[in-house]
Amino acid sequence: MRAARGGFAAGLVLLAAAVASAQAVHDGRAIMQAVDERPRAADEILRSTWRLVDKRGKERVRETRVYWTDRRAADDGLVSKRLIVFDAPPNIKNTAFLVHSRSNPGEDDVRWVYLPALRKVRRIAGNDRDKLFAGSDFTYDDLAERDLDEDAHAFLREEMREEVLHQVVESRPLGDSPYRKRVQWVDPRSHTISRVEFYGPGDRLDKVLEARWREQDGFWFWDHLVMDNLRRRHQTVVEVNEVRHDAGLADDVFHESTLSRGAP
Repeated sequence: MRAARGGFAAGLVLLAAAVASAQAVHDGRAIMQAVDERPRAADEILRSTWRLVDKRGKERVRETRVYWTDRRAADDGLVSKRLIVFDAPPNIKNTAFLVHSRSNPGEDDVRWVYLPALRKVRRIAGNDRDKLFAGSDFTYDDLAERDLDEDAHAFLREEMREEVLHQVVESRPLGDSPYRKRVQWVDPRSHTISRVEFYGPGDRLDKVLEARWREQDGFWFWDHLVMDNLRRRHQTVVEVNEVRHDAGLADDVFHESTLSRGAP
């Protein structure tokens, strides 16, 4: 009888573990927390090519450098800092954008842009964060990182995507946002997001982002993005040409005074 009771108890433990696991799989916040806690480098440097494609198929090409640093463990109220610098073509060379993404849901991210034609660094107001950046289909808000608790996350369903069963999560902002909601497809193997749908007023689908990810140095990073702007009938394609992790970037790289110097 002891063995039978022991087997029954062990079965209950396994059943409880299975139920807990299933609940976690279907918990929108837990899914997005796993994405948020995915291992990341301390910092990252990317060189990338942007292709801006209009409804007639005409392309404009941009060459950029992107500097990023993780601030989650710094206890300074930030999630990350990101600097984007354009190297080509000549008419946009040295244009730069800097964002400090805040971790407090009640505080706006801080954004600056440098326009070399004006030789001036400008602070971007919070009500301008829905403006498109440098003719692309990314808004200033898209280029920042959202803290986990800036949104309410709800599990919608599981769905096959490129032969992988993805977890589909709806994220609705708890404060001001250019979007009414975002629907995200999460790959549970790598905790990366392969597709995002952006919905505007009236839950109208405005944009779709498709992302391809690659692993290097033990970290997952995106190396190909396609942002389709359905309202503009315009598309921005970003291809990463080179990536460097844990480069030891100094914090002054991410200071507004760096913008006019074009970064390192």
